[in-house]
Amino acid sequence: MKLAAKLMFVFFAVVILLTGVAGYFAVWHGFSRIERQQIVCAQKIAQDLQQQLETLEQPPIPDRIVQILERGGSDWQQLRIRWVWFDRGVSEEHRPRVAMEQLSQVLEGHPTSVTVRDELGVRHLLTYCPVRLASGGPGGLELAESLHSLDEQANATLRAGLASIGAMAVAGVLVCWLIGVRWVVRPLERLIDKTRRVGQGDFSEPLDLKRHDELGELAAALNEMCQQLDHQQQRIQTETTERLAAMEQLRHADRLKTVGRLAAGIAHELGTPLNVVSGRAGLIASGKLTDEEVRQSAMTIKNEADRITGIIRQLLDFARRRSPQRSQIDLREVARQTTQLLEPLASKRGVVLRVEGNGHPVMACADFAQIQQVVTNLVMNAIQAMDHGGDVRVRLGSELRAAPDSVDNGSSSYAVLAVEDQGVGIAPEDLEHIFEPFFTTKQVGEGTGLGLSIADGIVREHGGWMEVESRPGQGSRFAIFLPDQPLDRSEASADDVDADHQ
Repeated sequence: MKLAAKLMFVFFAVVILLTGVAGYFAVWHGFSRIERQQIVCAQKIAQDLQQQLETLEQPPIPDRIVQILERGGSDWQQLRIRWVWFDRGVSEEHRPRVAMEQLSQVLEGHPTSVTVRDELGVRHLLTYCPVRLASGGPGGLELAESLHSLDEQANATLRAGLASIGAMAVAGVLVCWLIGVRWVVRPLERLIDKTRRVGQGDFSEPLDLKRHDELGELAAALNEMCQQLDHQQQRIQTETTERLAAMEQLRHADRLKTVGRLAAGIAHELGTPLNVVSGRAGLIASGKLTDEEVRQSAMTIKNEADRITGIIRQLLDFARRRSPQRSQIDLREVARQTTQLLEPLASKRGVVLRVEGNGHPVMACADFAQIQQVVTNLVMNAIQAMDHGGDVRVRLGSELRAAPDSVDNGSSSYAVLAVEDQGVGIAPEDLEHIFEPFFTTKQVGEGTGLGLSIADGIVREHGGWMEVESRPGQGSRFAIFLPDQPLDRSEASADDVDADHQ
């Protein structure tokens, strides 16, 4: 109803303006007509009086002039006519009813009309017409006509205008209510409701207004837009599903590749407990051991078998494909399990893995397996970058930071896991490309260039980001920033995930 009310207000404003203008011009035209008639009549009377005065043998006196006026025709009787002198010292009987300052044009020989009010507030139109006398005295005629009838006519016009405006107001309200609501308000309400549903992602139920005007064209365009948006949404969902499946396959392949790299180190790690199991089993089979020694050997075999089982279970858990499950996890446990899994590979290259923190839990809202895959990738890259051995430190903590893509630059608390090595480092010209897919600084056959790309994609899906610092010959530092609280928004779709980096 807001639009209908505005249209009605504009309509009434225009009607009132037009009615007022029409009334003003009607009154002004009537007043101008009476003034012209009075001036013409005064000039005619003055001309006739002038001719009669010229026939007199001696100069006329005012009483004689009044007698001549009284003998005038019936036309003269329609006005109240007086003889007046335009001298300042004349008596009240022959003095003009207006001030002499207003009669300057009469003294110059031009008729003049002036509007005055009497003691009752009634307006009168006074017309002064000069008459040349032989004596040369400044005299003339004063014609007075009441404007009461004209004012009554103006008031009647005003009342008629107000009555017309009132009638049009009632009619306008009825028209806006009966026709405006049906033709404007209800279609607009349906259009607004459809637009809100489109904003909420609901493209169903096409809008049918059954109209052939602009609102009908708008509804048809809105329906066509909804159809296109629905097709695009279905296409995006299909492509998103396919892309997510492809990315999950790449991530699983990356995990399997890591398992292959770990195989040699784990095989060496399994050699020692297997030798112990084999030796103890041989002693038991020889029959030379006492019952107590057999029991101790059996316990040793069980402990070494449990150790072998734990190593194999870690490897299988890392390689197993599982659906993402985000929860509050302790990054210390992620670092501990990852370094424990990679310890055999690191020891073969003379690298020592160290986990450093302040002893307090470092909680993050993330998927344990996916973050372990990221940390494993970073630690393995650090091990491979140290040809002559050294230390790889996994540092844990929390920082108050603003996300790089933050709009309001507001700071939030993030859990931080950083992997530092003492390797060869990364050239400055390669730093800006290391997260690009298929970019690698390793020798041919040693890397696909997808490791860091996949790791960066996983971190971004969790609402975090990665930072890297490196100096050639001094080592590198890769830091992971993860939110320590659940994200308010839904998980990012594949269209929002950046390309996987090396």
